[in-house]
Order: sequence, then structure tokens, then C-alpha cells
Amino acid sequence: MKHFILTLSWLIICSVSVQTYAQKKKSSNPKNLQYQITFHLPGIPDSMLFVANYYGEHTYLRDTLFPSKKNPYTFVFEGKDTLKRGVYILASQNNAKYMEFLIDSSLFFTIQSNELDPKNLQISNNVHFINSPENDLFYEFTAYMVSKQIEGSSIRNKMKEEQEKPISDESLIESYKAQMSSIYDSMQSYTKQFIKNHPNNLFAKTQKFVQKIDIPDTPPEGILDSNWQYNYYVNHYWDNCDFSDEALVYTPVFAPRLAEYYDKVIVPAIDTIIKYSDLLIQKAENNPEMFKYIVWYLSSRFERSKYLGQDAVFVHIIKNYYAKGRCPWVDETVLENMVRRADILDKVLIGKTAPFLVMQDTAEKFHSNYELNVDYTIMWFWDTDCGHCKTATPLLKEFYNRAKDSLNFDIYAICLTSDTVKWKNYIKTNHLPWLNVGGNKANIDFREVYDIKSSPRIYVLDKDKTIIVKNIGVEELENFIINHKKGLIKF
Repeated sequence: MKHFILTLSWLIICSVSVQTYAQKKKSSNPKNLQYQITFHLPGIPDSMLFVANYYGEHTYLRDTLFPSKKNPYTFVFEGKDTLKRGVYILASQNNAKYMEFLIDSSLFFTIQSNELDPKNLQISNNVHFINSPENDLFYEFTAYMVSKQIEGSSIRNKMKEEQEKPISDESLIESYKAQMSSIYDSMQSYTKQFIKNHPNNLFAKTQKFVQKIDIPDTPPEGILDSNWQYNYYVNHYWDNCDFSDEALVYTPVFAPRLAEYYDKVIVPAIDTIIKYSDLLIQKAENNPEMFKYIVWYLSSRFERSKYLGQDAVFVHIIKNYYAKGRCPWVDETVLENMVRRADILDKVLIGKTAPFLVMQDTAEKFHSNYELNVDYTIMWFWDTDCGHCKTATPLLKEFYNRAKDSLNFDIYAICLTSDTVKWKNYIKTNHLPWLNVGGNKANIDFREVYDIKSSPRIYVLDKDKTIIVKNIGVEELENFIINHKKGLIKF
């Protein structure tokens, strides 16, 4: 039951009292409004309210409401523009969430509360809706689930009390467990029936979307695959998502499900991520809004990913979707910058041959990052004024002196400062024993080519000068090289 309750957490509003009202005929519309939602909230202390909407993982301010001149407790949310279907939030002037409501097929309706206690504002507990059957269903469902949660919580507390007794009644505990299981089953049954009875209702679609995928216990006859159930789950994860309905992006359920897919479901191998990302985008191709959000989410997530090598996914998304003119919502200048960044990263992805770099040593003799005849070349980008570099360099020196020969590696250290006097003095003072290069002469703009935006930065090349890892800490180098030698690390 715990998992089921978590999937419903966005709609639980403590307790709900829902009353059904007959639908009234919509009044005339002299303002040519596209929508008008009226809030009657007797006793509310606010002189201003906010309406916000969900979009992916964020909420955005949609409008600011002020009291009606005729009634200080009446606020009207209206406009002549198009109002996106989705879940909206009514918030206080202090940004506290008062309630959530749906915008679906009804665009002219009233939300009314009973008299409110300014010291204990529970708007969501006291509202009813006029001319909004979608919100009637929303709050009716919520009320049922809250009642079952309260019932389940009471039984769980009784069971806990019994379990903590010196001598507990096992039959009574089993009875409590059976009651809790029955409550869970009733919640499941209610939800499934709700979804079945209202297939086109937005709220029902959100509930369908968060349902767990039923995985068969055994594969079809003749299939022998120990990963069959996992593969089934991965390939059917999106079965309950209506990709034709863009409104799901404007609810609080879409972004968490998308994040869960990449955080917990698919294997974080680069090829696997790219494969399933392309399949996911393909599902949304006929829905511009959903396509837009998914593509944006993937490019944003993997450009700033903390995990090794996942910038390759960012490059793939940019080159195959943005650069090919499939993202018309992106400003031309922004698009150029994104494509340029992908081009830069593409050249220094793990698995690519490291760009050839030639710079001068302290004696103004030129050296390349290809000339070290070792199994591993560590490219160390550092700066004399970098605090982190000053901490990490002694660790690197200790590792170098201790394991250079046994692990057969060497260091090609590139100093970022343009002050060659300071650079040379630092090397001399700290007795840095590896190949040090720096200054203003180089065959390429290494800061751009190697995407050096901060220091220190590390690239590790194998004997063929292929990049095998980058952006790891000095303290991780030894274990990485040892494990790579053993064949335990592959990309």
C-alpha cells in the first residue's frame, strides 16, 4: 500500500468534503473571455492570490488575483488568451498552496468554500464546484482515498501497538494485516474502475499514468532469458501514458515518471540511454508539446549530468533533434550556441581520440600530449591561483612518485595561467616532476577544444591516446587505472 499511496501524494489534501451541485447555464460573455474561474472564499485574509500552473518539474506563475470591488472574498481568474489544460494551483499572498484544481473541458466555473477560519485555513477541505464536473470527480476521488488512508493509518497504529506488547496476539496482528490488505485492494479496485469509467478525463489519465505495470511472472513458452521481466518492464513502462494528450505535461505526475525512468529503470549505459531516449521521443513525435518537453528535458539532464560519459547523450540529442531543425521553439542564437557546444563536446567524448595538443615547456621546447610512450597519459589542467589545484596537486604528486612505474602512466600538465613567471616559479617551488607545459603558444585553443571552464580538470588517455575517462578527482585515479588494467571498466 505504501507505493500506491506515494503515487497519489500530489492529490492528497488532508481531508476533503465534496458536495455535488447541479450544473448551471453559463452566463453571457460580453468580454469575449476564453476562461473565467471565480473563487468565493468567505473569511480569507488575503488581499492578493496567485494562480500557478505545473509544467514538467516546475510551477509557473499564471496570474495575480485581487478581490472583487463588490466582495472582498471574491477573486476572478479570467482571460482572453488560451488556457492550457492541466493542474493549477491557488496560492496565498505568502506563496502557501491553498488548493489545486483542474482545467480540462470546463473553462467557466466557480470554486466556492464554506466560511474559513483565518487562523486555520483549510480551503481544499471546504470547497465545492459549480459547472466543473472534472473537479467534482477529482475531489470525489481524493475524498475516497483520504478516507481509506485514515482508515488504514488507524489499523496500522493498532497493529503497531499490539506488536510492541511484551506478549502480542499473533492472530490479532494477522487480522490487522488482512484488514490493511483489504483496504489496499479496495483502493486499487476503486482506482481501476475510476479510470475505466472516465477514459477521457484528464485526472483519470494521470491516475492511469501512475499505475504500476503488471509484469507477467513467467515469459512466454520457449523464451529463456533471465532478464525477461526487467526487459518487459522497460519496454512497457510507458504503456499507461497517453502521448496524444499534451495536458499530461501540465500536471505534477509527468516529470517524476520521466525522471524515474532515467534514475531507476533503464541501465545507465550510454548506448542504452540513447536507444530508449530515441524510442521515447518517437512516441511523442505527433504531440508537439510533449515532444518539446521530452527533448528539452533530455538535453538539459545530460548536458549537466554528474555521471561519466553521459555528455554523449547530450551530443546525440542536439545533433539528431536540435541541429536537424526539429525544435522550432528554440531561438536561433540559442540554437547556434547549443550546436556549437555539442560540436565541442563531441570531440572529447569518452571513446574519442584525444585532440592533438602541442605546447611549450618551461624551457620553451614544444611537446605534444601524444609523445609520452606509456599505457596511460594523464592530462592535468590546472592553475597557479586555483585553490582546489593547490590541494589536489600534492595528492597527484604523491600518487605519481609512488605508482608511476608500476601502473605505467605519465602526466602531461597544462597550466592555464598566462603568467609564465608565476607558473615556472610554482613548478620550481613545488618540485613538480612531470612534463609541464603552458604559456601562450599552442596549436589549438585548448580551453575550447577540451572544454576547460574550470580547474583542475583531468583527462586520462590510453596507450592509443583514446580518452577513457575525464573529469574525475585525483583521489579516483589510482583505482580507475587499476580497474581499467584488469578490464573491469568499459564504456
